[in-house]
Amino acid sequence: MNVRLLALALCISIITVPMAAEDSVNVSWSASADVFYSYSLNDPPDHQRAYTTQPARNAEFGLMLGYIGLAVNGPDYRGRVALQEGWFTRANYMGPDSSWRWLQEASAGLRITNGLWLDAGVMFSHIGYESMITRDNLTLSRSFTADYTPYYSTGASLAWSISDAITLTGLVLNGWQQIVDINDDLALGTRLLVKPSSELTLNWSTFVGNEQPRGMPALVRFHNNLWAEWKPSTAWTLVLMGDLCMQETATDTSAQQWYAGVISSHVLSDAFRLTARVEHYNDAKNIFIATPAGTPFQATAASANLDFRPNSAFLIRCEVRTMMAADDVFPSNDGLTSNDTYITLSTSVAFGE
Repeated sequence: MNVRLLALALCISIITVPMAAEDSVNVSWSASADVFYSYSLNDPPDHQRAYTTQPARNAEFGLMLGYIGLAVNGPDYRGRVALQEGWFTRANYMGPDSSWRWLQEASAGLRITNGLWLDAGVMFSHIGYESMITRDNLTLSRSFTADYTPYYSTGASLAWSISDAITLTGLVLNGWQQIVDINDDLALGTRLLVKPSSELTLNWSTFVGNEQPRGMPALVRFHNNLWAEWKPSTAWTLVLMGDLCMQETATDTSAQQWYAGVISSHVLSDAFRLTARVEHYNDAKNIFIATPAGTPFQATAASANLDFRPNSAFLIRCEVRTMMAADDVFPSNDGLTSNDTYITLSTSVAFGE
């Protein structure tokens, strides 16, 4: 698939389709810029942060993510095109995808029948509770699982709203966070979203695919992601998150990675919100995280952030996060250490719908 032609075709389709039914289409735009500053007590060399892409740099001001997007929504079609830049894109769009880091989304969707939608293109990932857009998340930094599961994907999805409470989605993808496919195999994904009530949302997402480059023996990855969001009141939000991944390896029949995390968030007033997170990430076989000495990555982290929102456009945030590992895996100005504590400040502005 020529991804440049795909992106161009999607852009043209999103712009031209609404002309046929101007009375029923809703066209909206959105834009945001998020400036970060983060400082680690370890003071790692070369301003490089480890095991996190938001923040991506140490002791340095910079644009974490800026984007501008155009979306159209009609009764029988929908689509979005968005362009982006920032530290986040440089840390996440690697290899062949690096030349596409400016493209946040280019997708178009068609309603096949009531409750059944087919979407295709470059899209936000179906895996995980968190988003690449920081201000849309309860926490300022991303969790371990967010940074080591896809933020975006390329392919097609078929979503069926079985009822007001249940939506089932099946996906065919290029691979694990890939715009440019690295092999000749397609990957499969599913998502089950259940809302038993207005207070509770349950999600189960899966991925299965070969993530080896062309010319290498196929090694299949099977990933499960689960999360539950409970809002007992307008002031409180509680989130439980869990991952379990099984990966074929060249030496072992199967390696495993698992994750567990909890987020608690409380709205203090119209302008202030306080959020805390505790999590543990276990990647003993280094499926996702390669440590400097080749040791397993087994780490626990805790964070707390205070948000100040003076109006709907501006958001000012401050977070303190500490990470503790079983081995010396965190870089510092004095070699490797088993812990890392850092503070992050963020100011963001958003416009549009």
